[in-house]
Amino acid sequence: MIRSEGFRRYFTNTSWLFVERVVRLVVVLGTGILVARYLGPSLFGKLNYATGFVGIFFALTTMGLDEIVVRELVRDPQRRNALLGTSVVIRMIGALILITIVAVSAWAKEMEGLTAMLVLIIAGAEVLKPFTVVDWHFMSEVRSRPSVMVQMSQVFISALVKVALVYWQAPLIWFAWVYVLENAAMSIGYLIAYRNDGHQLRAWRYDKGEAAFLLKESWPLVIFGMALYVQAKIDQVMLGDMLRPILGEDASDAEVGQYSNALKMIEALGFLPVIVQKSLAPAITRAKAESREKYEDRLINQYRLMFLMFLITAVPLFFLAEPLMVLLFGEEFRPSGILLSLFAIRLFFTNMGVGKSSFITNESLFKYSLLTGVVGAGTNILMNYFLIPPYKSVGAIWATIGSFTISIFLMDLLMKETRANFKWMFIAIGSFWKIGKAR
Repeated sequence: MIRSEGFRRYFTNTSWLFVERVVRLVVVLGTGILVARYLGPSLFGKLNYATGFVGIFFALTTMGLDEIVVRELVRDPQRRNALLGTSVVIRMIGALILITIVAVSAWAKEMEGLTAMLVLIIAGAEVLKPFTVVDWHFMSEVRSRPSVMVQMSQVFISALVKVALVYWQAPLIWFAWVYVLENAAMSIGYLIAYRNDGHQLRAWRYDKGEAAFLLKESWPLVIFGMALYVQAKIDQVMLGDMLRPILGEDASDAEVGQYSNALKMIEALGFLPVIVQKSLAPAITRAKAESREKYEDRLINQYRLMFLMFLITAVPLFFLAEPLMVLLFGEEFRPSGILLSLFAIRLFFTNMGVGKSSFITNESLFKYSLLTGVVGAGTNILMNYFLIPPYKSVGAIWATIGSFTISIFLMDLLMKETRANFKWMFIAIGSFWKIGKAR
């Protein structure tokens, strides 16, 4: 496998994605430290509460189309203009629905004025995202370089603006407007890259048949995406809402700030599994068309990679998190270091869950993924309800770990179609050093 031409192709593609993520990690980490130090735990928490609240509905912007459209582009490239054009229209409608729901929810919750304004600005930025469907075109052809160039440009633009805002001591509201700038830069960059690739935007077309097909395939993923985000990040919102009556506005925002700071660090370090999964997705799809044995071998090898990456990142992080956070963010953020140590355990579930998405997509088990997402989200909310008041952020982390255990592993045992995947995951965990080999 390692010596094959196909492997080298995917390795090159993965290398481009890796470079982009490393650059993003360095730049975002640097500006994130600067912004967190400038805002302090309380204002930083308020900003992250707003992004977490809007994020619950982010799946309405993607509409669960990414994996499906990439899969269809691999199967039939001739449908490119109809698939991309239809996807833009669907995602634009989804963004408008998101803005409406967020606005009504903010009004119903009677949010404090500044928080409500942050929420509305961040939600409004989503209307600029639909044209990033161009990324799916490059993904289907296993060509990451154009997308990487666009994403790196966006990262540097965002970083420069954030540094300027800190230098000018800008109020918190301006940091929300950065989200608008980021989405605008990303969309413009992708459209330029698409044109430079020899394609015309005007060739895109909306097709009712494609729309019906995509919505039929993706609707479970929309609910799943919302459920997955709830499972991963509802903690930020629940921490703020549940601790505010107990601790007061500033103290609850500070708790959210500490939690969010640790969460952002773990998300930054968790870029590897996403790169591997997206880069290997076309190869796994082709393997399924060729033979069942080849398909299973590639899935197992992907799970081996996921577990190996967990060991490489989580073990050192568990022991070094607290001094690292104090060094980077200052003594004020020491509690974030303790939380980051616990978040290192969550990387195991995150990595395996990312790998599992390839199995879900190729087996078209979208209704099953919907069920696991809803169960995971519901479990997380329930556990948060009992664990946050006495244990605050620590309780929120254990609630997330518990819910991921149920949704990623235990749920596979309930259905005949998914028990094989449960077996493959544990074969991979028990033989991760055999990466690149058949079972």
